[in-house]
Amino acid sequence: MKIKVKIQDEVFDVEVGNIQSRPIPVEIQGKKFEVWPVEENLPCGPEVHTTTTASITHNLQNQPVPQASSSAVANSSKQVRAPIPGVIVEISVKVGDTVSYGQELCVLEAMKMKNSIRSCREGMIAQIFIAGGEQVQQGKVLMEYSEEGK
Repeated sequence: MKIKVKIQDEVFDVEVGNIQSRPIPVEIQGKKFEVWPVEENLPCGPEVHTTTTASITHNLQNQPVPQASSSAVANSSKQVRAPIPGVIVEISVKVGDTVSYGQELCVLEAMKMKNSIRSCREGMIAQIFIAGGEQVQQGKVLMEYSEEGK
């Protein structure tokens, strides 16, 4: 996908590769970069709004680029809730698993699109309240972290 981006008063030609891959390949003014999306205040429930930014970890010519710290965006919520109504098509973790920030917990399909529900914090999964194939409503508690996993 080719787009033009205006930063301050300068316009840049940007070509974005597959946004589902990690890292996302991006070409800016002919220079290739690998970009990692970063969710600020990644929600554990539908009531929290997020701002998505991108952090460039390094470009493909191996030139160093400063990185953003993911620890600054950790969330302490104990529950993981469905952000939208849909059907659970995959559960990627089990009770007792230790998960890291951004790790996929499950996949929820809504309107023929698969949505990865990712961990909004580090911790251990204490309970799972869903099963594969289950229809869930927005706001339903999908999983819960243990208190020790902060």
